[in-house]
Amino acid sequence: MVGLFLMGILLWSLVIAAAILAFIGLWKRSWKALAWSGAAVLLPTLLISMDGQGIWFRLAILLPLLLFAAAFLMKHQKTQSL
Repeated sequence: MVGLFLMGILLWSLVIAAAILAFIGLWKRSWKALAWSGAAVLLPTLLISMDGQGIWFRLAILLPLLLFAAAFLMKHQKTQSL
């Protein structure tokens, strides 16, 4: 029972940290914050997409992929503007 509780705390803290990092990354145009946000939300979305049976559960994996793509695009925009 305690293990399940601790796993829930870990997964929700990763989701909250990812949301905060995504907000900071978009607000300050920081590709590193977006990349860390994608890394933080990767484990919870992998667990959701592997456990679910419907297509909507499988689409959960798109969120970290979109964050990684946004970080990649921001990094390349910064290097081209220099």
